Amino acid sequence: MSVVHEWKKLIKAAHTGTVTSFDDIINNIKVDKERLKADGLEDWEIAMYHEDLATTPDFDQNGKPNYNNDFYEAVEVVHKGRLLLSKHIEPYLSSTELEPKTIDGRRESLKQFSARFKFIEDVKRADVRYWLNVEIGAQQNKSRATLGRLVTDCNQYWEYLQVHHGLDIPTPFSKVLPPKNKKKSKIAVAAQRKAFRVEDYHRLIKASLDKGDDTLADLIKLAAHTGCRIEELCSLKLGNVHDDRIIITDAKTEAGWREIPIHKDIKQTVTRLMNTATTDYLLSGLSFNKYGDRSNAIGKRFGRLKTELGYGPDYVFHSLRRAFSTQLENAGVERTTVARLMGHELGDQTFGGYSDGLYFDRLKEAVGKIDYRR
Repeated sequence: MSVVHEWKKLIKAAHTGTVTSFDDIINNIKVDKERLKADGLEDWEIAMYHEDLATTPDFDQNGKPNYNNDFYEAVEVVHKGRLLLSKHIEPYLSSTELEPKTIDGRRESLKQFSARFKFIEDVKRADVRYWLNVEIGAQQNKSRATLGRLVTDCNQYWEYLQVHHGLDIPTPFSKVLPPKNKKKSKIAVAAQRKAFRVEDYHRLIKASLDKGDDTLADLIKLAAHTGCRIEELCSLKLGNVHDDRIIITDAKTEAGWREIPIHKDIKQTVTRLMNTATTDYLLSGLSFNKYGDRSNAIGKRFGRLKTELGYGPDYVFHSLRRAFSTQLENAGVERTTVARLMGHELGDQTFGGYSDGLYFDRLKEAVGKIDYRR
């Protein structure tokens, strides 16, 4: 009876929030299991005893029974070896080589997954399909892209469990989402990101300077004449800036590691930034966010600026990169040259697999065709 009394105290503590960790409950059960084994009880007797305790209700002030699911599920883990989905999330994330921001996003996905399905055995393809398409897609109004990322994150975790924890259940994520529409709707086409034109470029520069945001104006000039992504420019260090070129080494992919000739129209800007730099970076005065990203705050400033100028969601900072690509295409620059300058993968083995890249003079000639004169 003293043991039962202790169990009831634990169950009551769980109801009142004193015991907050599911792992603590599991550990209590394991300790009690060893104690009972030392007293001579068989495993099946201990399991029945613990199941009985876990399914025995406590009673509230009104005499209504309270059943604690955590205790019952902890008994299932200890006595039946059920695999708890939430248990291995952090070890899995620690084993990846993902960026901190990507890890945080994946952690949120896996928290949703493990909250909906506590044990591996609970995960059935039909239930996963309903969870994604109805509970998240329809009821929470999440996009097809969001659901796709959720599937990818959960499937990667499932593969980890297969490799490292002996999970032999096939993935339940195959074909759980409807196929993508191959033909884009008129709304989707209209919502695609657009490229800024010459007149847009000058409006953005003038508006930045009118606000006294010289750094944003410099960033816009650099992006329009190099085709770089915002994070590539904001993380560009002085050691990677030379008289005639910038070297991108902090890119999204290996193809993004590249040399870009400095256009004659931004040469003075680059020189000034180098001579007045107060940090190791070409663009001074930018702050880091919690992920070590220097582009976050200035990216938001750009977003507010373009909105004030009347540009909709189809125009973003990336539209400057599109402007760079559009000008090169209209100037008749070869596709492989544009890909080299923008850090895109070359889709063929001949150039992508064997070529060591274009000569710098060829790249310089291409960049020279960029022209924002009115």
